[in-house]
Amino acid sequence: MKSPKLKGTYSVTSRIELNATQEEVWAVLAEFSTVSAWAPQVKESHAIGKGENCVGAGRHCVLDGFGAIDEIITRWEEGTGFVYSVTPLGPLHQAHSSWWLTSKANNKCQLEVVFSYDIRFGLLGKMMHKMIMRKKLENSLPVTLDAVKVQVEKVKDSYQIAA
Repeated sequence: MKSPKLKGTYSVTSRIELNATQEEVWAVLAEFSTVSAWAPQVKESHAIGKGENCVGAGRHCVLDGFGAIDEIITRWEEGTGFVYSVTPLGPLHQAHSSWWLTSKANNKCQLEVVFSYDIRFGLLGKMMHKMIMRKKLENSLPVTLDAVKVQVEKVKDSYQIAA
């Protein structure tokens, strides 16, 4: 299944291939509200919204150097991926993110993350975006994907030790 197309004038995309099955990676991603346990830019996170692992579920995150945001799931494909909306932060407005998995040969998996958004605050927002925000987003996505890889390997190792 291909990742969904997101609304937004601007977008940042990053991909990583993981030495783990889609199911092993999903086990980490499906713990949606506990992202602060492994994502370096998220200082705190907790569940909000309606339920868990479904449309309407969400998380509140305090981001290092950015502020606080709420992320609410708008699409949930069990075992494959999800899309969530993000509350406005700085010049970013109408933001959405998709996290999508694709199985590869030899028990590998690709994770693709897309963050799309519009800009608010007119010319000032566009300047903030061009000078600061765009670069921060482009730098933070690969760091986050590397953190997913570390967490997946840690979880995978703990299963092997327990077996």
